[in-house]
Amino acid sequence: MNDQLPRTLIIATNTSMPELAAAVRDGKHQRVDYLELSTRFGSRHIDYGIVRANPILQRLEAWLRMDLRLAWQVLQRVRRERYQAVISLSERVGIPLALLLPRNVRHLVIFHHGMSEHKLRLIKGLGLQRRWDVIAAISQAEAEGMRQALKMPAERVVALHTPVDTNFYRPQPATSPASVVQSLGLSHRDYPTLIQAMRRLPHIPCHLRVGSSWVSGKAGYENETLPTNISLQPFVPPERLRNCYIESRIVVVPIKASTQWSAGCTSVQAAQAMGRPVIATRRPGLREYVVEGETALLVEPGSVEQMVTAITTLWDDPVRAEAMGQAGRQLMEERFTLDQWLMRVETLVQWMVAYPKPYSQFSNVTITL
Repeated sequence: MNDQLPRTLIIATNTSMPELAAAVRDGKHQRVDYLELSTRFGSRHIDYGIVRANPILQRLEAWLRMDLRLAWQVLQRVRRERYQAVISLSERVGIPLALLLPRNVRHLVIFHHGMSEHKLRLIKGLGLQRRWDVIAAISQAEAEGMRQALKMPAERVVALHTPVDTNFYRPQPATSPASVVQSLGLSHRDYPTLIQAMRRLPHIPCHLRVGSSWVSGKAGYENETLPTNISLQPFVPPERLRNCYIESRIVVVPIKASTQWSAGCTSVQAAQAMGRPVIATRRPGLREYVVEGETALLVEPGSVEQMVTAITTLWDDPVRAEAMGQAGRQLMEERFTLDQWLMRVETLVQWMVAYPKPYSQFSNVTITL
């Protein structure tokens, strides 16, 4: 722990598996951001495990997409244990905490859906932007969009790209040649476009591995008639997920055109870290996680023609596909490692506690990451 860091509480918006820390130690799960932050800050994290069941509030939270009960528990913990700073790993808890936390407690919130019109209206209506010390968006595009929408200075809305554990997700020897196109994930996926494309490529086998550790719901393929070259595969834990990437000749991440600009970034990162070429939808945030033409091919939202061309291009040119995979691995090592992310978070926290409030006093201060 850095002795210069404040007493900081880490807020994770999920429920931790009881055996998670052991799985990480045993190499069966990638390192986890909130566990690593807790170690780095010599502090602790809290998550949904401390939240009491309340069916009425649960329905309200699902409708609002905010974690009201967790925010209330955080407030009690901050008061009781005298925390100086809070890191909210999602706006789901960060938005209600903006209304609850004492003014002298510094607050860094990471936004995963910062361009949501509903959230921006809510923030402006309640003046919440004046209650956060730092907003971290998961892409530069979203950081710039939030700055403009909320009329905030650049130093208080920064880009903090999500990280990938490049030691856990790394190229590994294959026992057999990579033989399938594979698409993974659930959030904001545009599987109908991929399905239509694969219908025109009957000689190429494709696996749809639909699921998520973070969100639930339908994936969008349910009303589609799947061609014979597409097979549905079960969602698997991280240790087995690595094998799925190993057997993938191409990883496709099709995304809907929505305000969720960086949807799919974790799948794109893991694929590149595993040395696999990527085809993804061109979205303002997601494109920052690849180098177009070098580590990935990008297609316009909903374009079946472009998806067919991209898959055919890489399937028919394994040398280029291999080179793109190697370039993707290098990109992840150079710019997106978890250790780099941890250092950036530490820098942001040090910055936000070094300058006194109120809001107006932030205007001439800059951050160097």
